[in-house]
Amino acid sequence: MKNLLLAFILGISLKSLAQSTINIGSTSVEVDTIYTGLDIPWEIIYGGDGHIWTTERKGIISRINPVTKTKTVVLNIVSSVYQNSESGLLGMVLHPNFATTPEVFIAYTYGTFSNLKEKLVKYTYNGTSLVSPVVILDNIVGNTTHNGSRIIILADNTLLFSTGDAQNTDFPQDMNELNGKLLRINLDGSIPSDNPVAGNPVYSYGHRNVQGLLLHPNGKIYMSEHGASTDDEFQIAEMGKNYGWPNVEGFCNTSSEQTFCAANDVKEPLIVWTPTIAPSDLVFYENSAFPEFHNKILMSVLKDKKIIALTMNTDGTSVLSQTHYLTNQFGRLRDLCVGTEKEIYLATNGSSWSNTSPNTHSIIVIRPPNSGVGLSENGSNDFTVYPNPVENVFTVDFPAHLVGNVYQLIDMTGRIISSATITEQSTRVDASNLEKGMYTVLVTLKNGSRLTTKLIK
Repeated sequence: MKNLLLAFILGISLKSLAQSTINIGSTSVEVDTIYTGLDIPWEIIYGGDGHIWTTERKGIISRINPVTKTKTVVLNIVSSVYQNSESGLLGMVLHPNFATTPEVFIAYTYGTFSNLKEKLVKYTYNGTSLVSPVVILDNIVGNTTHNGSRIIILADNTLLFSTGDAQNTDFPQDMNELNGKLLRINLDGSIPSDNPVAGNPVYSYGHRNVQGLLLHPNGKIYMSEHGASTDDEFQIAEMGKNYGWPNVEGFCNTSSEQTFCAANDVKEPLIVWTPTIAPSDLVFYENSAFPEFHNKILMSVLKDKKIIALTMNTDGTSVLSQTHYLTNQFGRLRDLCVGTEKEIYLATNGSSWSNTSPNTHSIIVIRPPNSGVGLSENGSNDFTVYPNPVENVFTVDFPAHLVGNVYQLIDMTGRIISSATITEQSTRVDASNLEKGMYTVLVTLKNGSRLTTKLIK
């Protein structure tokens, strides 16, 4: 165990990582590698189908099964994507009603080095592949760095998309340019009527390179942004606000910045980091069994190779404290997402900015206490239930070796709700009459051992 942790710290390949236990603060958690060998994973999303949807910067989107640890490519646009340095296939978001509207929005750079562009495209998932691309937003100036590209969908079904300044500091303060902005559009590409400027997708401006966006349960939008050599920022995104770049770095605390801030109503960050740490994605985490992360915003960090847990005040307008975890244990952390059992997935990006070896790019899972995702009573990982939580129907994907065994659906009291023999690998189950609550899907093998996973309605 100590040798494994030493291997992490030294930046040795994660390929050899097996399930192990580490402490985060005073909480003992299980750590496991879900997949190794990715070509710079940029976005990971826990889908309602129980898979980790992943973008790889060269132009690949895959669904990775965290139970079987297998990867299925659903889109290959390597020939269309321009990938160099920090450019390529970047942000992605799934439609919030993916089960009934299986749409996926992605952002990527294209063109040539001397004429690099970025666009936002909508695809439809047909059950096996992403098809029927529709360009939603196009002709955004791109660069090999500073492309932004985090995407979220808001409660009103509008889409928020970050663009970097593309290394042109004239863009962020120019409302006629799309760079250095947060852009807000409808899911069909049209511009919301209540945007700050009629007919303009700009939601906020004065950004350098936002790479973290979070719609918090409190309704606020938080973002993390890369500074230059100073002042990485964590801040609240508000419609119509100016965030100051390139005239302001961090707080309005120099005479020239104070003059600009007063004249342009600049919104200051909640917290800054100098020297820079390279903050990336943000998630909100709730799990009382994991007090170090409970009710906190978690931020993945690249340059300083860690997770930072941010504790907010009651109304979410200020940072009360920050605590740093997993420093140098898994290398650069690009992205993170949370599964239905409160397990946390991390996308690792190697030991350094220049390290592009696929053997250092992995998806790791942290399973806190009371997390049962993908785990069986005998310690193996064998089948997937999705969507989870469920509404009226769910599907169980069994591997071939489980066909012929019996599966049962059991409620929290131990009552068997249904029981059947597995006759095919993909089994659809009617859940329309189930009451809301947590259930266990139990497979009893012919040798008497049992495999379980949790299901929420």
